[in-house]
Amino acid sequence: MGWPALDLPPPIRPDFTARVNLAKVNNASLNLLGNIANGTCPATDTSCYWPCSKCTRPADIFYCPTVNGNNDTIAILDLLKAQNLKITFFVVGSRIVSNNAILLRAFQEGHQIGVHTWSHSYLTTQSTEQVISELEWTAEIIKNVTGVRPIYMRPPFGDYDDRIRDICAQLGYKIVIWDKDSNDWHFNDTGFQTSWITSNFSSWMNESSTTGHISLEHDLFSVTAAQAPQVVDILVKAKRIIRPVADCLGYPGLYYNESKPLTTTTPSPSQPVQIEVYVRK
Repeated sequence: MGWPALDLPPPIRPDFTARVNLAKVNNASLNLLGNIANGTCPATDTSCYWPCSKCTRPADIFYCPTVNGNNDTIAILDLLKAQNLKITFFVVGSRIVSNNAILLRAFQEGHQIGVHTWSHSYLTTQSTEQVISELEWTAEIIKNVTGVRPIYMRPPFGDYDDRIRDICAQLGYKIVIWDKDSNDWHFNDTGFQTSWITSNFSSWMNESSTTGHISLEHDLFSVTAAQAPQVVDILVKAKRIIRPVADCLGYPGLYYNESKPLTTTTPSPSQPVQIEVYVRK
C-alpha cells in the first residue's frame, strides 16, 4: 500500500474511523460559511471555536506553566545541535513521504515529534471521518519513520472546535496551540520585514508574565527560518529555557503513545518535509 498524495486530504480509512466512537463526538456542524478559511467568523460561538473567539477548554495547551522540515530545517537542526537544545516538531504527514531523513534526524537527536495533519487543511471544514484520517495517516507515517506514535498534535491555522477536541481525545492526542504569534507566515505580504520576527521576540521578553510561552514560527520559508539564530540568541540572553512542549508542561520525555499499534508501510526516499517550528520558554 502506498501513501496518500502530497498536500491533499487523504482517503478515509474505515479502520481509522473505527478507532473513534462517533456517537461521542460533538455534533458541531462543519464550518463552511463562518470560519477563518474564508475570513469570517460565526455570529455566535456554540462550539468553542478557537480561531475566532480564542475560547479554550481545560485540556487545551496554549502556554507552559513556569520549537519543525526542508533544507531550512537542516540548518535549524544544526543550530539546535550546536547549542544542545531540544524542541517540538509538528509535522505535515504528506511532506514526509518523499524525504523522511530530516524527520528521522530530528527524532534521533531527541526532539519531540507531533502531528500537524496530512494535508494542512482546515479541520473544522472536514467531516469527522476525514479529520480522523488526517490525523491517523500522519501518525502512521511518523510511526513508520521513527517507530513511535505521537501524543501531541497542532491543528493547522489553529482551526479547531469541540468536535475536533472530541476526535483528538478519543485518539489520544493532546492539542497544542500558541499564545505568541511571530507572524512570520505574513512573509508574502507587501511591506513584510524579517526584523518583525526578532522584534516580536524582544518585545515578549520585556513583558511581565507568570508563565512560559508557546510561540508560533515556521521553517517552511527560507526568509523567515533564517531568523532562527537571532531568535535563539534573544531567548538565551533573556535567560529563557527552550525545550519541547511536553517538557515545559512537566512531562519530560512523555512524547509518544505505544498503546495504539499502527500498520506500517514503506515510504519512498525526496520531497521537502514541512515542519512547523515552536520555541518554548
